[in-house]
Amino acid sequence: MRRLLAFATIAFATGCRSLPFPDPQLEGEYGLALKKWTRKVALYSGLETRAFVRMVYLSPEFVNAQALELSRMRAELPEQAAATLARMRADYRQPSFFAVVYIPDKTANDWNQKDSVWRLALNMGIGERPPESVRRYEVHFNAEIRALYPYLDDYSVGYLIRFPDPAPSQAAAERFMPVEAQFIAAGALGKMLFRWRLDGGPELPPSAEPGPEQRPATTPKG
Repeated sequence: MRRLLAFATIAFATGCRSLPFPDPQLEGEYGLALKKWTRKVALYSGLETRAFVRMVYLSPEFVNAQALELSRMRAELPEQAAATLARMRADYRQPSFFAVVYIPDKTANDWNQKDSVWRLALNMGIGERPPESVRRYEVHFNAEIRALYPYLDDYSVGYLIRFPDPAPSQAAAERFMPVEAQFIAAGALGKMLFRWRLDGGPELPPSAEPGPEQRPATTPKG
């Protein structure tokens, strides 16, 4: 009986930390670019899964790769492909990210809300700044967005997050050369930090810290 209970305990613990999000098969040049610019964080508190997030930095290099992939899928002619590239470069001129977010507590999967329980911020070396806009994508995702972001699944929400330009003037842009991008998501459930090294130097891994234990409400005794 003790052996059976021990086995059940191990199976339960493994199941709690086993998420239904295997890494998709990433192929070709676009797959390599997507993998290069994606960071992944799992936020746990003991055996409880609080969040699982994949964050894609829409860097100029990645935007070029995505524009090529989009043009390939649409079988665009060279002039059309050039227009697609120009449009996407303009759309993502400001620092932008695509996040695939799984949070079991659906009330906390609210990054697009002004009163979100999370604080989102980006630091590119001149201090943290909040997002300028957050667009939410939910199931059912269309075929194109699933192809561009194969991390999407029926359990998660997608967010396109744009930040203000850290160097708004042309003169400032010529002087500003960010070394690292740090995306922070923090709230009652914990803190997640995603890092991208932009100068080719050594990069620290992403990290996660759980927040305080979430105790269930109890009914006062009469």
